[in-house]
Amino acid sequence: MLEKGFYCALGTPLDQDGNVIKHSLKAHIDNQIAAGASGLLLMGTMGMLGCIKSDQYQVAVDAAAKAADNRVPLLVGAADNSIARVKERLSILNKYDVSVVLTAPYYFGMSQQTAMNYFKAAASMTDHPVYLYDHPFTARYKLTFTDVMKLAEIGNIKGIKTGDAVLIKTLHDTKDLKEDFTPIFSNSDLFAVGHAYGIHHILDGIFACFPKTIQAAQEAFNKGDFETGKVTLNRMMEARDDMFVVGIWPAFSYAMNLLGFEGSFSPDYEPELNEDQKNLVKSIMMTAGEI
Repeated sequence: MLEKGFYCALGTPLDQDGNVIKHSLKAHIDNQIAAGASGLLLMGTMGMLGCIKSDQYQVAVDAAAKAADNRVPLLVGAADNSIARVKERLSILNKYDVSVVLTAPYYFGMSQQTAMNYFKAAASMTDHPVYLYDHPFTARYKLTFTDVMKLAEIGNIKGIKTGDAVLIKTLHDTKDLKEDFTPIFSNSDLFAVGHAYGIHHILDGIFACFPKTIQAAQEAFNKGDFETGKVTLNRMMEARDDMFVVGIWPAFSYAMNLLGFEGSFSPDYEPELNEDQKNLVKSIMMTAGEI
């Protein structure tokens, strides 16, 4: 079972040609580990799995695995729209000491049976731990409690990341879930609520550009200081909301640059920020105490 704490969905730094900037990714990983991250997710939603060039997938995995150096668990997104395409990614991941993260396909709609076929087939092609990623805003299928319980019967399926508060609560409460299965909560607006309920595994991409803030929140929770942890998380959520006004992707990318991480962390079709927008993002990061 994964250790309690916060898990960062890493950003992926790319140059103007869409190639991974390996030294920037390493610095980003070192920064998160220093902040106390219990684990890392490479090429999740904020890591732009769907935007990474095919020839850069292994580059990213290799660079991240070397940077993490088994100091914390490294989870890697491997989802795609066919088992054949997932198999290509698993053939790379099977060479590394990492865990696999799978969403449902994001192009075709699915019935429960086809969703089960997809996850079971993918899990059968690797001996590595597999974590389900319940992300219905991207995927075309919403995992249910019944789905998760069925999939958890598969030996190497070890957990799920979900923002569904009811699902995470139900999984947390059930006595029938195997002991080495970890439900990870990803609804950042409700992290404090989840923590108060006893849900102590959280994951989000916003942690990537607020390492000092999430470190302070986690340290407060570890000390039993719920009030400070709650206030600190709320401050981060307010900063995130301010970034949404600018445009979350370019704002996130510029915030990462302000932290010293080179490259673009947003899809290559996103517009660049103007000077006023850059100043606003800088002000957000200064108010949060990150720079």
